[in-house]
Amino acid sequence: MSAGDLIVEAETPLPGPIALQIQQVLSTAHNYNRWIYSQIEPFLGNRILDVGCAIGNITQFYADRELIIGVDVVSEELEVARERFKDKNYEAHHMDVSSDALRDFRSRDLDTAVCLNVLEHVEDDVHALQNISHSLAPGARICLLVPVNKWLFGPMDAIDHHYRRYTKSELNLKVREAGLTVEHQNYFNLLGIPAWFFTNRIMRRSLAAPVQYSLYDSLVPILSRIERLVSPPTGLSLVTICKTPAA
Repeated sequence: MSAGDLIVEAETPLPGPIALQIQQVLSTAHNYNRWIYSQIEPFLGNRILDVGCAIGNITQFYADRELIIGVDVVSEELEVARERFKDKNYEAHHMDVSSDALRDFRSRDLDTAVCLNVLEHVEDDVHALQNISHSLAPGARICLLVPVNKWLFGPMDAIDHHYRRYTKSELNLKVREAGLTVEHQNYFNLLGIPAWFFTNRIMRRSLAAPVQYSLYDSLVPILSRIERLVSPPTGLSLVTICKTPAA
């Protein structure tokens, strides 16, 4: 069965309230969220386009920077983010990364885009990357996090309307097609693979229980320390830092 078959068989994509509930559960995974942030922190500038910002679970770690422009397609999540960062220089925009309207941010002199667990939701991901690139200043960075290992695709991917899980070579090809260059890559969260496989492929669950997130989050300090010492040969996700063309 292909990824496309699973998407057809799955229930409709998560409506706003359910997507919001999932983000609220993920907001309690403090260690995991900080671990994700640590993967992109060295590459962040001061004027950031936050693509697929949701309720700001990762945004919170860089919300004090000069300017954050958050975009998402779930209005309920944007309302939470807008209230959460009301005392920051933060803007929330209801916008799809597939829309060329994203390019209107070009005039805002943005030096970084953060796009974490977003591209897999987009059918034409190359066009989405091009839109992000054209929304940024020349020579800007795009920080990507995408799910990898196609054999892990299951109900949890399908219910969240993932079109795909990537391979490293596939993502690199699409990055090049979008006119970007890869500056840095590393696999992330190796030991998340057995947890995901058990829940997603063996138990065939479309959503993980909150207690599972809590348990895994308690292990993150150990897991992150291991991955700092030894670069994993694969992972649940792939971190990719791209650069847009110079002027």
